[in-house]
Amino acid sequence: MAAETLPETISLGKGMTMTFLRNQPYLTRVEIGGGPDDDVLVVPLHWHETHDEYIHVLEGQLEITLGSHVKSYDHNDGPLCIRKGVVHGLKSARGVRCIFEEKTEPMDEDKEIFFRNLVRSGKQVTNVFEAMQIFYYGDTRPAFPVHIMWLERMFVSVIGNFFAPMLGYRRNLESLKRA
Repeated sequence: MAAETLPETISLGKGMTMTFLRNQPYLTRVEIGGGPDDDVLVVPLHWHETHDEYIHVLEGQLEITLGSHVKSYDHNDGPLCIRKGVVHGLKSARGVRCIFEEKTEPMDEDKEIFFRNLVRSGKQVTNVFEAMQIFYYGDTRPAFPVHIMWLERMFVSVIGNFFAPMLGYRRNLESLKRA
């Protein structure tokens, strides 16, 4: 499917959206409404093999875990660089409006494919085979409670690249380019 036919903004849940910022310094902008019934954004602990990630909170607060340290970030903190290989996770605060942008270095435009596959109709994929297949192609590795990189790498490769296809799982979107 070509990028021109996909919506620029997708729902991440109740009161949360992600907008893809093509041809901008940042790749995505996430907006969390902060209403009393809005969902809370929770990004579980994970890490990346090939890129650094930059997160810039523009409004509100975002709790970011880096390794074993948890800190609340706001617009006064400026862009946060999360180096490849560093375990990290994100969580918004209930009832607090938050807007943040994200980019990678090197710039990874496949990140849009990753998010579009991971979130469908406002819900994150929960099937482990589907999720690990998306992680496999999207440079994301889950962080286990006892963080052992080679084991996390192998888990994603075996589940996402071997068992998922064998069981018939396919990513919804493989490319943003015209067929």
